[in-house]
Amino acid sequence: MPGLRHCFAIVTVVVAMIFAYAPPVMADALDDALRSGKVGETQRGYIAAVKRPSGAITRLINSINSRRRAQYQSIAKRNNLSLQQVERLVGPKVINRAPKGTYYQDARGKWRRK
Repeated sequence: MPGLRHCFAIVTVVVAMIFAYAPPVMADALDDALRSGKVGETQRGYIAAVKRPSGAITRLINSINSRRRAQYQSIAKRNNLSLQQVERLVGPKVINRAPKGTYYQDARGKWRRK
């Protein structure tokens, strides 16, 4: 089982990947959706609709979350962790790195704005 220091390093890499490797068009769409308050970051490291989503927002959410889940699964497998462990480690870090004004879910699942 990896130690705490090792897990922190993993989380740092995953969070950097999330913000660095989205295709430009998708990154722009995600940035717009986050800024407008249509989507927010969750405690598990995924995005979710803050309000009832349009079809385009639902497709964006599904695409982004699919990419993130694949990254998390890859990291989990390489480091002998479960997907849930990676999600729990990454979620708060993604929220912390999100820009001011971004919606996020608190520990109780309630939407808050940074």
